[in-house]
Amino acid sequence: MISAHCKRILDDFEVRTKEICWSFREVRAVVMCFAWREMEEKHIPFREAVRRAWDWVRDKCHAAGAYI
Repeated sequence: MISAHCKRILDDFEVRTKEICWSFREVRAVVMCFAWREMEEKHIPFREAVRRAWDWVRDKCHAAGAYI
């Protein structure tokens, strides 16, 4: 189970995607929280979880009109 902090970051990303996509610091936090959730839920290695997280964030930002 991910921390309350990461849950808040991921929930906030769903609401403020475009705004967050313009902040590298916030994007990095989203990536790390998503990766942590992936590792816990799917039991995958850290490297794979981070790769999937960046792919997920890029897709979400692209859909919101922010290109990272």
